[in-house]
Amino acid sequence: MCGTSKSAANYQEVEIYPMNGTEQSRTLDQELARAADLRRSSKAQQNQNAKNARRLFRQLVNTNFTGEDTHTTQTYAPEYRPETEEQAWADFRNFYRHIKEKCRARGLPKPECLAVMEWAEENPDTGQKAVAPHFHTILRCELTRDEIESCWHRKGVRLGRVNTDRLQMDKNSLEALANYMLKYPKRKHRYFRSRGIKNPITPPPADGKWTRRQVQKICTDGRLYDPEFWAKKYPGWDLNEASASYNEFAGWHISLKLRRRGPCRGNRH
Repeated sequence: MCGTSKSAANYQEVEIYPMNGTEQSRTLDQELARAADLRRSSKAQQNQNAKNARRLFRQLVNTNFTGEDTHTTQTYAPEYRPETEEQAWADFRNFYRHIKEKCRARGLPKPECLAVMEWAEENPDTGQKAVAPHFHTILRCELTRDEIESCWHRKGVRLGRVNTDRLQMDKNSLEALANYMLKYPKRKHRYFRSRGIKNPITPPPADGKWTRRQVQKICTDGRLYDPEFWAKKYPGWDLNEASASYNEFAGWHISLKLRRRGPCRGNRH
């Protein structure tokens, strides 16, 4: 669940695995076997790591930010383009420091943020196109948009174009933004997480809730994508997205993304 508490959570991701009877005792062996398989395939391990990273980032966004918060894109003018990633991150840290100083001077709460840097050099061998360095920053603070944008400078000189917008809370909007910020799975990303960003809530697993046969039927009889079916299983929550996968070893697996029905509740402390 993504929120400061279960009651405040507006978004949750549910993973459904069939577990009952003797199947409960085999899960550890399955995980160990799966881990060994991934180690034997570095590509598979890299893909899994990237998938896990994107999922965590998506959950962090949903846990910590609301429609009161902002998304800022910071770019560089050609003459101020950094020579190294270290220089780019130094610019970002200065940006965040300026924001903290403005908040402190006005007696406002400490800001918190998640930020991603994108930067790629052209590589004809892999087909990678060049991507100019830039940042995407999701920010919780009480400064105005103009005040936030004014912080993107180096010794008082604006570094390039910068644009700040309020976050949109329509159905998949936060998930879409998080996915956009990590939109290239094969591209190396770097991201910054401020100290006050909280991890999503992880409820204990409901072992034995779903049998193998139940999960298989849901995946094959059309109920997987039925919002009304999941609304009955998870009262008060609406289905954003459902997907299923199958392998001979573990059987069917269902992934759900759910958003709380009605107006979003605040995630503030």
